[in-house]
Amino acid sequence: MSTSFVGPTMRAAFLIIAGAFAVPAAHAATGAGEVVKVVGRASAATAEGELRRLDQGQSVNAGDTVITATSSFARIKLADGGYVVLRPNTRFQITDYHYSEQPEESRSVFSLLKGGFRAVTGLIGKRNQHAVSYRTAVATIGIRGTDLEVIDCTDGCPDLGTGTQQGVYFKVHQGGISVDDTPFDQGKGGFARQGSDPIEIDFNDPANPLNSDPTPAADPADCF
Repeated sequence: MSTSFVGPTMRAAFLIIAGAFAVPAAHAATGAGEVVKVVGRASAATAEGELRRLDQGQSVNAGDTVITATSSFARIKLADGGYVVLRPNTRFQITDYHYSEQPEESRSVFSLLKGGFRAVTGLIGKRNQHAVSYRTAVATIGIRGTDLEVIDCTDGCPDLGTGTQQGVYFKVHQGGISVDDTPFDQGKGGFARQGSDPIEIDFNDPANPLNSDPTPAADPADCF
């Protein structure tokens, strides 16, 4: 049985090649924002599956999935000045985020995988509302200069102890949104489920779990 040996020349060549592949990977971690408040415990998972704990002052990047534990909240300030507050037991992916001085180059796409959030639009959405979207299990939400609140109850939200329907509930505190191209204005609430058009429900309807257990305000001026 032969024994292989990597000499100095081959080792140097290998390091050069490995370094060439590592540079794009480093640039792929585009900064999306900073954690400004954690109540309880939060963490972030990279697209490669690496997990790190999140505390105040730490950054989050495009591609990260931010995870909150039971009885935990996290507030994130985005690079464009927007804010997001994540509810307990939430998985919120920063799917695509790039903030540029050029509005046409900026974009922010988020995916709610589980749980809920409240968000306030930053400069990306104020300059180009079509550059911001929130994807959920049953619908995609677009914005029009917005403070919105969303919770995913596709599993019925058993942790809230409410008899909710399976689907996604939402409320518009300011501005407006579109849910699969159906508009909802300020002061409106709604519900969306798989295979059906979203419907409007009263903003204060007790059937909306966001009324029995509201999400803290995203703007730190109304901080929790």
